[in-house]
Amino acid sequence: MIFTLEALQAKHGDSLLLHYGKPKTPKLIVIDGGPGGVYKSSLRPRLTAIKDARSPNAPLSIRMLMVSHLDDDHINGVLAFLNDLVDKQGQGEELPYDIVTLWHNSFDDIVGNESEEMLAALSAAVKPVSSGGALPAGLPLSRAGGAIAASVPQGRDVRNNAKQLALSLNEPFETLVAAPGKGKKTVTIGDGLKFTVIGPNRNRIEELQIEWNAVLQKKGLAKDMEGQALAAAYLDESVFNLSSIIVLAEAGGKTMLLTGDARGDDVLKGLKSTGLLKTGVLHLDLLKLPHHGSDRNVETDFFRQVTADHYVVSANGRHGNPEVSTLQMISDARGKEKFTVYLTNREKRLDQFFTAEKKKGKKYKVVFRDDDQLSLQVDLGDDALED
Repeated sequence: MIFTLEALQAKHGDSLLLHYGKPKTPKLIVIDGGPGGVYKSSLRPRLTAIKDARSPNAPLSIRMLMVSHLDDDHINGVLAFLNDLVDKQGQGEELPYDIVTLWHNSFDDIVGNESEEMLAALSAAVKPVSSGGALPAGLPLSRAGGAIAASVPQGRDVRNNAKQLALSLNEPFETLVAAPGKGKKTVTIGDGLKFTVIGPNRNRIEELQIEWNAVLQKKGLAKDMEGQALAAAYLDESVFNLSSIIVLAEAGGKTMLLTGDARGDDVLKGLKSTGLLKTGVLHLDLLKLPHHGSDRNVETDFFRQVTADHYVVSANGRHGNPEVSTLQMISDARGKEKFTVYLTNREKRLDQFFTAEKKKGKKYKVVFRDDDQLSLQVDLGDDALED
């Protein structure tokens, strides 16, 4: 059986391909599309190559297209992909891909019916973020929170395109892709693959919506600096933490934890509520590091409780990611145990860190994507991906 995670060259973002199933008839899931330019440079040529190899005379089936996180460095390439398909549809061409379902929790879904008030207060403030600019001084909003708000129009366009292409949305969930308040939600994908949704948590989303409505009723939300500050603080404290879809993928007795940009403490809460962290430690075959290896999302204790044989990091140094301090956390948590770290981009500072680690007697391996390759892949199944 094939069970392979392929991490594309996605600059400072994420664009992942999950391959699974029988070697002669492998299946495909696309998770995120990276920031601007990644669809054209990496995702589109890789999908074209897969189609040519697997389904040259008919549309290639994509079992799922997932937007894990509301940020340009995840959603931009997905939107470009869907725009491409909508254009082909408008020209009467046969679509090269048959997408079975789209998983995408929009900003409107998370905040609820009152999302417009928050956006009205923040729209002018977060506009510079979409072009790499800075947020206004004095606004209590992180870059990550601002990026979510700035990407809202992209999320709505993704929804509109999905409707145009008649894609099923968030199947088999009724609305949001979310973990139940108690217990766990496991979705059988088929061909030996299943997903357990770890986050966001349904109860927490409902609480967030109630809290936001109460803020509006009590204080209103004027389009001034005070209103902007109120919306910004709420976005960072609540919406940002709930914006990533977190799934545990299982096939052939192997496991991958795909975390989007979730915060480590939210991942741990999700694992505990689903009963996957009963003994205090969960060992995985593969962990996709949250938020491109940022040290603002994890602590050393996270890596003590969630261990893996393979760690995958998608980043290129922008915003300091992956942080050397995050890699040090993994090293400290694992001691002299053997594991492998995979990185989509090589940097001098990373080489220096890993060289120093080796001198300390560390036994883990490091694999960088080759410069002439579109991606790197981690094969967990009995059979390796060949196309």
